[in-house]
Amino acid sequence: MAHATLIAAFLIMCPTGTEAIREMNICFILDGILIVYGVILTVLYCRLRMGPANKTLANPPEKQPTEGGIYAVRVLIVMIKKTFKKALEGKVTA
Repeated sequence: MAHATLIAAFLIMCPTGTEAIREMNICFILDGILIVYGVILTVLYCRLRMGPANKTLANPPEKQPTEGGIYAVRVLIVMIKKTFKKALEGKVTA
């Protein structure tokens, strides 16, 4: 008996097929908005990709050479180890 009332309550709360058909207009409007949004993004992306690749400046800034890059820490550790080794041997003074 309890199962029958639960099923009846569930069926009353769920929208019927005609109510779902009436609300499909909202879905069509949202789909149209998404299509327009997709077209705008596609046009902007294509415009970005098809634009001039080389934009040269009148006075381009000079690139500074990197000092060690990602290996700078490793080089520093090796230098410290060598310094400690020389200090233990008595070859380096402070």
